[in-house]
Amino acid sequence: MHCQKRYKYLFQKRGVLSLITVIIIFSVSQVNAQPLTLQQAITTAIQNNNTYKAALLKVEENRYKVRESWGMLWPQLSTDVAYTRQWYEAGFQSQIAGQYDVKIINGQIAVNPGAFYNSLQASRNGYIASEYEARSIKANTIITTLRLYYQVLLTKELISMHEESLKALEENLRVVTVGYQKGTFSKLDFLRAKVAYNNEKTQLINAKNDYLTVCATFNIQLNREINEPVELDESALMVSNDDLQYLSLEEEKEIALIKELVALSLKNRPELLQLTHSKKALEYASDAAASVYLWPSLFVSGNYGTSKSISKEGSQFQPTGNPAIDPILEAMSQGMSESFAPKGWNDHWMITFGATYQWGALSPINSSHAKAKQLESQANQLDLQLEDFVKSVRLDIQRGFLKLKSASNSIYSQQGNVETAEESLKTATAQFRNGIIDNSKFLEANVALIQAKTLYIQALYDYKVSQAELNKSIGVDYFKLY
Repeated sequence: MHCQKRYKYLFQKRGVLSLITVIIIFSVSQVNAQPLTLQQAITTAIQNNNTYKAALLKVEENRYKVRESWGMLWPQLSTDVAYTRQWYEAGFQSQIAGQYDVKIINGQIAVNPGAFYNSLQASRNGYIASEYEARSIKANTIITTLRLYYQVLLTKELISMHEESLKALEENLRVVTVGYQKGTFSKLDFLRAKVAYNNEKTQLINAKNDYLTVCATFNIQLNREINEPVELDESALMVSNDDLQYLSLEEEKEIALIKELVALSLKNRPELLQLTHSKKALEYASDAAASVYLWPSLFVSGNYGTSKSISKEGSQFQPTGNPAIDPILEAMSQGMSESFAPKGWNDHWMITFGATYQWGALSPINSSHAKAKQLESQANQLDLQLEDFVKSVRLDIQRGFLKLKSASNSIYSQQGNVETAEESLKTATAQFRNGIIDNSKFLEANVALIQAKTLYIQALYDYKVSQAELNKSIGVDYFKLY
């Protein structure tokens, strides 16, 4: 009886756990079912972009190069321990058999002032250039993600549009087929309806294939599984009246706005700043190489330690047998022995200041000359690239703004045009059913609606992408993307 109750309790407990598990799974699935916003997509793409990660590692690497340049001012410090044995045939050194030497602190530093300063400035500018390179990669990631995001949404809209059109053409084909069999419609009307239906069916298949392709590309961009379902926030397609503020801008205001955007671009565009600091880094590196023959190298060395001399065995005083001079000679021998080989450990220190000028580096065939000229040539090449890039900035801004203005006009005109085309198709459908117009007029109305919707969808895409491209060209988030 007790066992039965125990089993019953376990079964009830398992049932409760199973219910909780189902609720958790359902909750997680509901969370996962939430549409992915544009901001979330861009954040995910940046976090998972390996090129951007490598750029950040390069920034960290260049930060250590700056530290390496500062390290030129740090002395080489060490502790040395040595044991020496020696033999001399005659002289003072013949009294010493060897020595123990301990240098507790042994340090030295040699710095070329010009090489230090220019190397430090070159590494700093290289570090800043790498930061702007990372910013540029991040901006490219944002644009690519935004394009793919809107491509997914717009290809999905195209599928819906072709599905609606296919239903209308299918119904039209059914009516025309029945009429053709009864003799109400001609064979030409029947063939036109059939061709239009089959063409639209092919368009729908192509749209679905495009959708699957762009979804796969979008997943790869976000580092997700290639076939993972894509659910995006469709509210991103909405355009407010504030978004169309550049629709009817006065010419003077338009010129002033373009000048403002160009000025912002010259000040903030990462590619431009990267080239500028890369050029400065090469110029400083060239000066650092030339500093070998332009500046002397200053050095300081010193040590502190202790040593112990080892007296030679058998080197004691040998008496001559003359009692008058032997005491004098013995005292002199003992004094000299203690002077050149003192007993016990003896502390000592030493410090040396100096300068070295490598006048041999003045020769044109010295390698430092060639290195300086190579770096100078690379800096001049970047200077030419920088000049061309500055010229292209205004063109990029003006072209991007005209694209934005054109897309604004297209959105404004196509919004009303789509409504007109939809009303036209409804009228054509009613008139066709009542025999007022023939089948060709209905097909023309359907084609006009498809064209109006396609142009509107393309205008939406161009508008959003042109905003992102202008932000990249300017170097700051001038236009709000999300």
